[in-house]
Amino acid sequence: MTVKNLAALSTLPLLAGCFGDDPENTPLYGQWEMVRTLDSVTIDGIAFAPDELPDDFRELEQVESICGEPIYTDRRWQAEDVRDRTRGMCELETYTNGSGSAELAGRCSMDGNGVTYTPTMRGNSRFDQTSTRDVIVMEGSITMPGESGLHVMKMIAVQEGTRIGDC
Repeated sequence: MTVKNLAALSTLPLLAGCFGDDPENTPLYGQWEMVRTLDSVTIDGIAFAPDELPDDFRELEQVESICGEPIYTDRRWQAEDVRDRTRGMCELETYTNGSGSAELAGRCSMDGNGVTYTPTMRGNSRFDQTSTRDVIVMEGSITMPGESGLHVMKMIAVQEGTRIGDC
């Protein structure tokens, strides 16, 4: 597993992806600006400053403009989206949604290049018709080449969306 794959896991399974118009969904169809940030990375409780992280971690932070709407209504779609975005490394176990909020939980398993990471994944979203805030927390044991024993790595990623107009 490369550092890039590990970093991707911290930002890709965010709760809301954009899709076509769903009248049951609270966020409105339109042009959305999505801002993704890596909030924090800790190993064994020690926080790493942004300049201490490999460049691949920081490269995943981005601003994206999408025509569609952040989808929160379809559990099956969420499960497929998490699986697709993590290249099959994460599986959604639970997903609940209500008026203005959604939560998910799942497990991931990544192994390669001497690194094994098996985090749990928890996410929550708050949303209305014109804004969204999604937070993903991934935490679990990690083994790394040249390091003795198991360590615990925690990553928190945030995505905030704003409807900026019509498509």
